Amino acid sequence: MKNLVVLVVAFLATSVYAQQSDIEEIVIVGSTIKNGFSDPETDNLAIEAIEPIKIYAPGGRGGFIGATLNGTDVKNTAVFRNGIPVNDPGSGWYDFGVDIPSYQSYKVISGPNSVLFGSSSMAGTVLIEDEYWQDVLYSKGGEDQSYVMFGNKHLLVSRYHGTSGSVMTDNSEDDWFKNTTLRSKMEWQGFQFLSTVTDYEYEYDNCYAVDWSNTDECKQNGTKLTSSIRNDWLTLGYSRNDTEHLSAGDKTWQADNDRYYIDAKESIGDFLLGATYQKEKYNDLEDERPAVYVNWQNTHFGVGYRREESTNIFRFGLDLKGIKFSLGNSFRSPNLYERFGDDWVGANPSLKPEEGKGAEISYRKFTAWRYEFDEGIDFDFMQYQYINSGEYTSTGIKYANHIITENGSWYVLAQYTDTDKLRVPKYQTKISYYNGWGDFDYMIEYVGAYDKGLEFDGRPIDDMSTFNFNLGYYFDRKYRLGLQIKDIMNRHFEILPGYSAGGRELTLSLDVSI
Repeated sequence: MKNLVVLVVAFLATSVYAQQSDIEEIVIVGSTIKNGFSDPETDNLAIEAIEPIKIYAPGGRGGFIGATLNGTDVKNTAVFRNGIPVNDPGSGWYDFGVDIPSYQSYKVISGPNSVLFGSSSMAGTVLIEDEYWQDVLYSKGGEDQSYVMFGNKHLLVSRYHGTSGSVMTDNSEDDWFKNTTLRSKMEWQGFQFLSTVTDYEYEYDNCYAVDWSNTDECKQNGTKLTSSIRNDWLTLGYSRNDTEHLSAGDKTWQADNDRYYIDAKESIGDFLLGATYQKEKYNDLEDERPAVYVNWQNTHFGVGYRREESTNIFRFGLDLKGIKFSLGNSFRSPNLYERFGDDWVGANPSLKPEEGKGAEISYRKFTAWRYEFDEGIDFDFMQYQYINSGEYTSTGIKYANHIITENGSWYVLAQYTDTDKLRVPKYQTKISYYNGWGDFDYMIEYVGAYDKGLEFDGRPIDDMSTFNFNLGYYFDRKYRLGLQIKDIMNRHFEILPGYSAGGRELTLSLDVSI
């Protein structure tokens, strides 16, 4: 029996007018069970359900999860947590997998938004807000895994531990993960003080050791800290991510990443004036990036400008009679690892920022986009360093709708994407149905991803087509007995060559909430 404790109950996705970005904004509320508490997995699943993102998960559950929007690279999505940027200074991405045990709400803003959010906001921005409950004690148990969360409106502690089977197609050894999170929130004189620290560890199979021999003893552990102080006009933040990677007991690399962040802004009529300062550190390297921005916004139109690193960023948007349109350019600064490398990767301090321009238009539940990027940053295996590889594009259209009826709720997604980026399927679809009656609830869903093209070594990537099912029964609203069947048809598809994301999995679980 594979150990996958997942509860997907309801998704809420609404298109509303975004005051700051004047484009489609999708509000994601983490799935909940009847008593209002979130399953530890549902936040990531909510993102995947609303916006079909590319997932890299070499460590299985609890391991790395990276997200991209609209057929672009994982580094082209900016992520903010409690008001401060959290894309890692060393890697350029944000690891959603570390957030599994803690409850958050998400806003996904599609399109180029570098005017307001700076570097990496080339195809979209994810805004994460930590949530707190009043007097919470929540526990979940299943075979070979456990989850507990307790706290109040000022403090939350969670612990998640378990196994998830093997992610490798040629290995049956269970991968395991641990995650402990402590969060706090205080308010004083109009200021919010928020802090989150997470200690995590996960194991996965068949990584490459220092001598490039295969091993099944690969492990990554680390500690993440995010702290912010903010009110209506000022945000001060600090984040740190210490990561250590081991292969067959030997340390292969270690990274210490820090970011200091200041954002000050003032509204004057329809104008928003702001300035930011960031100082990033990766091991012994550091970089500073000051910026200024201005945004004008009325009921239907908006225009913005940002100056950062000798780069001029412009953006225009409108919301008129149900039609939302945005046009702008964007950028992503090369991170410190891409510029200076390490013992494995050669340095290229002359790397230029990625530059892009894009347009999006939406009407009701339909959205179409076109992105064009210059000076794309990719790894060159011949030179064994990061280089500016040139131009690439992404064009697509999607329909996404959450339909609530008297007989349950539906989520329907259909998307076509034409992009030069690796591993992005041309065709994606998701249909899910949820209903409940009395003390029971159930959910059935279909997920498909087709025509992913070839891997960088020429190997074809499997299509994905799978059905999943969840059934729950509640006792006195405190206990939920759950049954989940993942991949009912037992397809055994590979989301990446050599990494299995399929195979039928049956899970029984018992949730307790007091």
